Amino acid sequence: MIYQLSDQYFVRILHESDLEGPYPSWFEDQEVCRYNSHGKFFKTLADFRAYLDDLSGEDQVVWAICHVADGHIGNISLQGISFINRHADFAVLIGDKRHWGKGVAYQAAKALFLHGFNKLNLERIWCATAAPNMVMRNLAKRLGMVEEGCRRSHLYLNGEWVDMIEFGILRSECEFLAPDA
Repeated sequence: MIYQLSDQYFVRILHESDLEGPYPSWFEDQEVCRYNSHGKFFKTLADFRAYLDDLSGEDQVVWAICHVADGHIGNISLQGISFINRHADFAVLIGDKRHWGKGVAYQAAKALFLHGFNKLNLERIWCATAAPNMVMRNLAKRLGMVEEGCRRSHLYLNGEWVDMIEFGILRSECEFLAPDA
């Protein structure tokens, strides 16, 4: 376990054994992937193994979000980490729909942001999402992220072009950082 989020949830590294559970099927579920590109090109087990093998690099932090009874329910990450510019792209996917709407993405994101700012010495964390993705937009705002821009007609989703909304937060804006951070 990397961080305990609550009495029911924690985050840890991805394990190879996760490939034997429901994890790969999340990327085939069109409802889970409705606002990302995962459901467009399907992956084999070999693709997932290659992804796991690639996680040892220092340009990303990927955690499994876990529930004490249900196990691995999602992933959360900082991707494209730049230690020169001290920023990273934030992403989250809750693949187990039984855990949607329970606030677990918020809990995991807070832990990830604290890790990014306090352990990785990042200055800025950002994300982008499809304009219709109100769940992610609301999560970004709840985390204190500021809407920074819009890439018009940037994503082709379900037969139509949609805007992509970008959010960012600076270390100095992160209200849940410890005072000594």
